Amino acid sequence: MTLLLVATTVGVLLGSVGLVTAGSIVGDPVTTQNSSITQVAQIQSDGVTVEQGDRCLPVTPFGDGSRSVADYYDYRTPNTTPSSYTYSSYGTTQFQADDTSTLFVYDGAGGRSLVVVHDRLDGDTDGGSATMAFDDLPIDGEWTVEDDAYDGRDDVFTHRETSSRITWVWTEGRSDGAAFTGLDGSFAVTVTPAFNEDADERYTDGGYDGQVTDWQVVTNDGNATRTSLALDDPITVRSGACSTVTELDVDDAADAGEPVSLRATVTNDGDGSETVTVPFVVDGDVVDERTVTLAAGETTTISTSLTLDEPGTRTVAVGDRDVTFDVVAGGPGASLPGFGVVAGLAAFAVAVLAARRR
Repeated sequence: MTLLLVATTVGVLLGSVGLVTAGSIVGDPVTTQNSSITQVAQIQSDGVTVEQGDRCLPVTPFGDGSRSVADYYDYRTPNTTPSSYTYSSYGTTQFQADDTSTLFVYDGAGGRSLVVVHDRLDGDTDGGSATMAFDDLPIDGEWTVEDDAYDGRDDVFTHRETSSRITWVWTEGRSDGAAFTGLDGSFAVTVTPAFNEDADERYTDGGYDGQVTDWQVVTNDGNATRTSLALDDPITVRSGACSTVTELDVDDAADAGEPVSLRATVTNDGDGSETVTVPFVVDGDVVDERTVTLAAGETTTISTSLTLDEPGTRTVAVGDRDVTFDVVAGGPGASLPGFGVVAGLAAFAVAVLAARRR
């Protein structure tokens, strides 16, 4: 009877503390969709991206923030100083090209700007026409350059709260364009083009009836690399990076007080080189980050290690991927919770039995 009582007592106590193997993980890591956490974990880039169809182009801005985009663009008319009767941009001539519409990003004193310039000042063209619709513009932004900007102009600028529709008509030997300032936060602006006969206005007079045959985006990669875009398809200019996290791995075991390894695979899905900063986020807090430069199509693996002292469920996020797993009490060789109490009671019961047998 006494032996049965001892066995029962020990069994009850073991059941009450729970028999958990030290170093085990409760459940497999699973992928979740925690939008608030993954938002903090997004890959960061100092540039922007231009997307068209399944193409992604990393774009690094020009400018160092010391000069406004209006000063840089340098739009001249007979009423400006310096003045000119060309009604064109004198500051962007290094980007201008015959029969080409050019787009780039500029970091100026008033913030980050999207700049558009058509054709080339003193170029060998017959002029041209273009219409562009801009949707989802940041509400706090503004068009800091309108080229042309004079009474009786042929160009038409129509602005609403977060959208604009602009039509340009220019003659031979001149350029046209505009600049929108306010791309300093999170944004995704859609630009829908209509060139030549598809523009809202089209002059057939000689000197106005030239053809735009190329639409290009220029990036400040040290070489001012130009990439041609499809003339008939919209683009999205957005904050963020072309690179993505394609895989996220966490150690199979996570013990409180023991190091945990986190590994993320990052791939540059863009058409050009890109430098990005990748944060490691645990429960919404950035615990580490890695900065890497990836060529187009290149893949790399980054890693970090951290120690979680408190047991419980944790969510690790890197980029658009996140994994939830459990951290359990104890580590390799550590005693189980409550095991010392159970062992003491068992020893006491054995001692009682021994005494009675005497």
